[in-house]
This record gives sequence, structure tokens and C-alpha cells, in this order.
Amino acid sequence: MKPSFRQCLTIFLALLVSPVSMAAIADEGTPFDHLESTFLPGTGSGVATVESFVFTANPESLYSGNFIYAYYISNAQVNLSFFSVEILPGENILQYGWDSGDKEPFAWEPVNDPVGSIEAFFKNPILPGEASAVLWFISPHGPTEADGALAGITGGSYNFLVGKVLTPQVPEPATWLMLMAGGLFGRLSRKRK
Repeated sequence: MKPSFRQCLTIFLALLVSPVSMAAIADEGTPFDHLESTFLPGTGSGVATVESFVFTANPESLYSGNFIYAYYISNAQVNLSFFSVEILPGENILQYGWDSGDKEPFAWEPVNDPVGSIEAFFKNPILPGEASAVLWFISPHGPTEADGALAGITGGSYNFLVGKVLTPQVPEPATWLMLMAGGLFGRLSRKRK
């Protein structure tokens, strides 16, 4: 029996809104890049470690042709209730979520239009010795380093930590122009044969 359009749409929407676990994210792709960064105080005190992972989605994956970005916060010396990843101009975030377990965020979503960052808010802060759930998003572009931030309040003191994370990089206009010219040239050369 062939599934109806309505059944397919229901399954598709359920997949879109359900967070995928890190194991599933790792299974969806091949490791491409990794950066472990110690976030240091911009204001206040404390440090924390943020690991950025980038996977290329497997051809049979739901995310085929895209990159999967994942972040894991650990080794915090202060309470942390906010995490932000800079999203460079022109970037497109296709989907986002987090795994279950550890400290899950209250929200993890792109901010502004056009997107300027993707941010997580933790209702129950990540305490010293705890780790976050793995936060992830999907993008069509490969990685570069950009700024990240963590913040929280410990003992009445505000702590703002900064460091580097991996984030998608949109090719500059000259690269786009070369890619389009190559595609056009390839198309014209096929028509002549």
C-alpha cells in the first residue's frame, strides 16, 4: 500500500521539529573539522571549554549536500545560562536542534533577520562540573572560525566569556561569479557537442 501525501507530510513535519541526538547527528555525517576552544573572561571571571564539530552529511542522509555544525560546552568554572555563535552575513541556517541529556537549553534558535547569530538560553544554568547537551544546526556552507560567547551569573557577579567557534562561511561574490561562469561554460560546451 502506497502512503498518502498526508502521511508523508506528517512524518516530514515530525522530523523537522524533533531534535536529533548527537549520536544520530554523528551517524548522519563524516567528521570534517573540529575546534576545541577555551573561552576566557571578557568581563568577570571563569573559563569554559566549547568544542565545535563539523560533519559533512552523508549522501543518503536527510541533510545530504550540507554541513552539520555541533557544539558542546564543558569544564565551566562559573554558572552559564547563555551561549551564542556568530553567524556571518548572508548565511542560511536550514534546521537546528539539540540532543537529549545533559543540560538542555530552554531555547536554541537563530536571532535577527537576516540571521546574525544563533543563541541558546538555559533556564537551569550549566553549573561548574556540568556539561551542555549538544547543540546543532545545518548549513549549506563549510566552516571558518568566528566569535562565540558564554554568559551567566555566579554569586551575584556577571561573567561574560569569549572564544572561537566554527561557523559557516559564505563564499565571497567573486567565488560565486567564478562558480556561475564555470557552470555556464560547462552547459554551453555540452550543447555544442
